[in-house]
Amino acid sequence: MDKWLSQNNVAKIIALIISIVLWAMVHIDSGTPVSPTTVMNSKVINNIKIEVTGFDSEKYVLYDLEPDNVTMEVKGKRTDLTMSFSDYRVKLDLKNIGPGTTTLPLSPEVPPGVTLISMSPSYIKVTIEAKETIEMPVTIVTKGTPAEGMQLGSPVLTGADHVNVTLPQSELQEIQKVQGTVDVTDLTESVKGKTVKLTAYDKHGQEMKNAEIEPVSVEVDVPINKLYKSVPLEVNHTGSLPTGYVLSGISTDVEGVALYGPKQSLDAITSLPVTVDLGQFVGTSETNYTVNLAPPEGIDAIEPTTAQVTVKIEPAASRTIDNISVNLLNLSESLEAKFLNAADQHISLTVLGSQDQLGRLGTEDILATADLSGLVAGTHTVPIAIKLPDYIDLAEPGYNHSIQIELTEIADPAATVPDDPNAETGNGGADNSVPPTEPADNTETDTQDDGGTAGTNGTQSESKL
Repeated sequence: MDKWLSQNNVAKIIALIISIVLWAMVHIDSGTPVSPTTVMNSKVINNIKIEVTGFDSEKYVLYDLEPDNVTMEVKGKRTDLTMSFSDYRVKLDLKNIGPGTTTLPLSPEVPPGVTLISMSPSYIKVTIEAKETIEMPVTIVTKGTPAEGMQLGSPVLTGADHVNVTLPQSELQEIQKVQGTVDVTDLTESVKGKTVKLTAYDKHGQEMKNAEIEPVSVEVDVPINKLYKSVPLEVNHTGSLPTGYVLSGISTDVEGVALYGPKQSLDAITSLPVTVDLGQFVGTSETNYTVNLAPPEGIDAIEPTTAQVTVKIEPAASRTIDNISVNLLNLSESLEAKFLNAADQHISLTVLGSQDQLGRLGTEDILATADLSGLVAGTHTVPIAIKLPDYIDLAEPGYNHSIQIELTEIADPAATVPDDPNAETGNGGADNSVPPTEPADNTETDTQDDGGTAGTNGTQSESKL
């Protein structure tokens, strides 16, 4: 046997057997497996948005949610911590929380296997206010300018002109208007059914962010028309009435006309002249004329294109008006004027017109003037200009009367001391330097013209309607 044990291969086999037995003995005797050591890591997560739940936004408005995010510190295995950022959540439960200011806890949520170490903040103060709804009118404004030659009309709401506005009770008194804006820049035609968003503004013109408008938009029509201008008709007349008749009135069936064209051309026009021929008089108290209206040069169109003119004619009467004051115009401040003939301060005129119009005529209706423009000190012969009311004419169409006026330099008051304040001024004691402001009682003579020349014969006058 010693010989057998002394062999090298046998010894190796015996050693292997003993090693296997020892290994089996160790694992069979131990009932608890050996686990590896677990490594826990920590992590800080910033800017986690606070989620509001249970809040009735139709009845209330939420203020003072500041800050609106939190910071979490968590720990866990690396594989758990590296999960999606959206798995970390913070909720604020406002269910059954009414108006007022209160401090409430925040509720965190973390992924499985992750432990929350801390959260900042963990409580938050909130203010809740009740809402209130009122009805407000809608205002539509425009911005910009239409294309050249076009004119903007007033915007028209095609639907309801009032909307409901809901605001926190504390802001309700600040609302000023609900307004929509339409951009009309370079438009060449009208806008139909445009949807316009509405905005609420406070008394300072600032947008009210918390305003809820129902409906939030309206439909609007915006008229864009060719540029136009309304001008009156200026009715002139030519020709002559038969002897013994006078013009007593002119009327038209339209007060004015609309002219369409460029602004520069429209600005130069103040009225539209039309002419009727009195020679077409047919022997009645009224004669109707149809006049074609043509657009003036530089104007694109006119509306209407015709007008009906009614001319009233009556038998002629005459009347002499006395004591008509002569007014001096445009006298230099360094001069004073004196009538050389006191009688020139008043004149008498014989005028023609209908019996009714002459009966209402007074001296205050007739303006007699002498223009002293550009005259220097000395004696001057100045013509009298006469202005009469409509449908009143002078019996003498070629009236030509002048007065003698003396102009003198005004003396310096500091260098002149009068010896006698009651001294007479000359010309029999009468002072003719200033015409009276109130006329004396009229001396009037009425006569019926049975065949004299009418005031319209051979003359042309005009009347603006």
